[in-house]
Amino acid sequence: MKKNKKIYIIVALITVLLLSGIGIAVSGILNKPAPEPTEQPVEQPVLDEEKLALIKLWKENKAINEDYIGEIYFDSGLIKESFVQAKDVYNSKGELYKFYTQSGSLVTNPAGYTGNDVYIWKYWKTGEYDYNDHGGSVWLDYRNELEDQNLIIYGHHFSVWNDETRTKAFTPLEKLLEKENYEENKFVTVVLEKEIRKYELACVYEFNATQDRFFEDFQYWRTNYNYDDYSGTTDQNYYQRYLDAIKSEQLYFTGVDLTTNDNTLTLQTCISGHTGELFEILVFKEISREPLQG
Repeated sequence: MKKNKKIYIIVALITVLLLSGIGIAVSGILNKPAPEPTEQPVEQPVLDEEKLALIKLWKENKAINEDYIGEIYFDSGLIKESFVQAKDVYNSKGELYKFYTQSGSLVTNPAGYTGNDVYIWKYWKTGEYDYNDHGGSVWLDYRNELEDQNLIIYGHHFSVWNDETRTKAFTPLEKLLEKENYEENKFVTVVLEKEIRKYELACVYEFNATQDRFFEDFQYWRTNYNYDDYSGTTDQNYYQRYLDAIKSEQLYFTGVDLTTNDNTLTLQTCISGHTGELFEILVFKEISREPLQG
């Protein structure tokens, strides 16, 4: 009997010790201070070398001229140009721009002129008259906002005598008058401050300024298609009317369908031997946008 009692006491002591150990362990766990939260680094977008180069180029050009908007280039290398925009004949400080007539005379009375006249004969880097070397500048229509449905960019076409290589400004666009050059040159990239937009050539046609029907149905100069046309006529279906018209006059079939929901890029230049009468118009369909900067 005493032996059994002794065994019970030993078992009881062991149990107490075990429970005490568990209690100490549990207490240690419960009272252990929570680890300090570690601050997770915010992931920054990784920019490839091409984007970094474009950002650098944009900043450098903006420093040269505050009217600089971006770059336009064909993926094939057919054209690579910087483009600018003057919103008015007066700059952001309210001062009359220094700009010229085609003959090189300085414009002193701006009546009848618009922002489109500021860079037509002036090179954007120097601010000086330039007829032969660069043919003025490549510029975005003065009315355009970057979120408009149709961005319109203009550039000069040179005669052979002052551009034997056929590489200046928008002269190379003459290649796209021929279908055989379409496939190689159908994609265009526009680089803006914070965005890269991609376009595909949908239609090439010739605008005939001597025929009234072109002014009525081929108004490529509209920045959006839901406002009154130049004559004051409101036509909510004008965009479809325009698309039907250019399809009927396209120089060749591209296979790229345009709808009234699409954003477009329109390029305008002259056609050799028809300055002021016949223009080459290229209409591109926007196919993608991606950020240039995070």
